[in-house]
Amino acid sequence: RLVPCFEAPGCRSSKGCRRYTRLASRPAMSRSVRINGFQSPPTVQQIGAFSLVLSSTFIAAGLLFPLAPRNAEGVSFIVVYIVIFVVGFISMIYTETVDPIREQAQDVSQLDRNRMVCQYCDNEKEMKSTTKHCHLCNKCVSHFDHHCIFLNTCIGARNYWTFFTLISCIVVLQILHIVYQILLLVRIANDDDAVEERLDKIALDKTSYSALAGILLIFPVVVLAAVGSLLGFHIYIKAIGTTTFLWIKAKRRMRLERQNQEQEMKRQQVRAAEEEQQKISADAVREQAAVDHKNLAERFVTDVTKVSEGVHKGDAKPEEREV
Repeated sequence: RLVPCFEAPGCRSSKGCRRYTRLASRPAMSRSVRINGFQSPPTVQQIGAFSLVLSSTFIAAGLLFPLAPRNAEGVSFIVVYIVIFVVGFISMIYTETVDPIREQAQDVSQLDRNRMVCQYCDNEKEMKSTTKHCHLCNKCVSHFDHHCIFLNTCIGARNYWTFFTLISCIVVLQILHIVYQILLLVRIANDDDAVEERLDKIALDKTSYSALAGILLIFPVVVLAAVGSLLGFHIYIKAIGTTTFLWIKAKRRMRLERQNQEQEMKRQQVRAAEEEQQKISADAVREQAAVDHKNLAERFVTDVTKVSEGVHKGDAKPEEREV
């Protein structure tokens, strides 16, 4: 039900406030607040994403590192791969463990009564245009970007750039994996002595290794396609200066505006059709009235003529009438 704002729980306004609030729209805070991504229970998407990325990393370690030549090229590849993996792993740990909740910086009672506050939080935290209450985590997130189902946590001001670093590292690792794996397969096809020597040490022939490597390339390709598109999207929204949440809101607003415009155009077309029909009906009525008026005038002339002829016959001489 709708009640005056000053009667609602936690209202800071005086009784002169004319704002209204819906008490039924504020749910009871019985559900616990999710602190970070490692808090149980994990999601299926989280487990699947971890498994896919770790599988790609283990495949790289098992298929690429043993065949990398022990020279500047091979050592550089291994070192760069490990450094990027460590940076990405640290970014993932930080992104998952940090709590992106929005802290209440000041007492709610001291805020301007026209400020927006969260109707779901117990302490009614002040809401800004970039703040959103995540119903999955049950908390307000400052500079909310999105709730990542693959990390099982919200991405906001506190962990956005580590999230961005994480997906960047994943993309770079997959590119390194694919490029170096193709390079090794080309060297095997060209009977490179150094690569064949390394193959002998891991007890694999060229055909078996090539078939296994070709099949297992599916993992980094899938990861690259998924995470690469995500990274491209975040580069795009940062280039235009927005967030995922605000971008989605803008898209929804544009869609609603387009629908409203289409509905308004349809209403205008209906009104135009009705006005045209009314105009046609009015023209038809005027034409019928003109025809009726003409017929009436002709009938009047005919009647007058008949009466005049009758009068003339009545005035004639009797003998003339007998003749």
